[in-house]
Amino acid sequence: MAIIDFETGKPIVGVLARGERGAKYNLVLARLTPAELQAVRDELDRMIATGDIFTSSWMPGSDWRNTPFQPLYTRAARTDHQTSALMFGLMVWEAFERHDEVWYTGKFEKDGVPISGRTYFQPEP
Repeated sequence: MAIIDFETGKPIVGVLARGERGAKYNLVLARLTPAELQAVRDELDRMIATGDIFTSSWMPGSDWRNTPFQPLYTRAARTDHQTSALMFGLMVWEAFERHDEVWYTGKFEKDGVPISGRTYFQPEP
């Protein structure tokens, strides 16, 4: 379904298909096994089903050991923290993009400090 920019109200399309983000996303797909990729997708779907507001940088927690996200760090990002965070963010984007509902997204602050990840939320009914 659509991901809508909170500030403009317009759909955001093509993020995973173009530019540097698209290239990083393709690395994720190429470096993970089909089972690892599906495990990441399943876990993100499970997480999204639990609420209606999420901030990507807060979703996985800081310790990915023994979670479906560990291969994003060890294999896809080759143990680079910054790259794994970007790849995780792209997988989160993909999860919301393929979700049935409309989701809004934006970059926000907490206590005057910019949050590093994107926040996704559903519009009020």
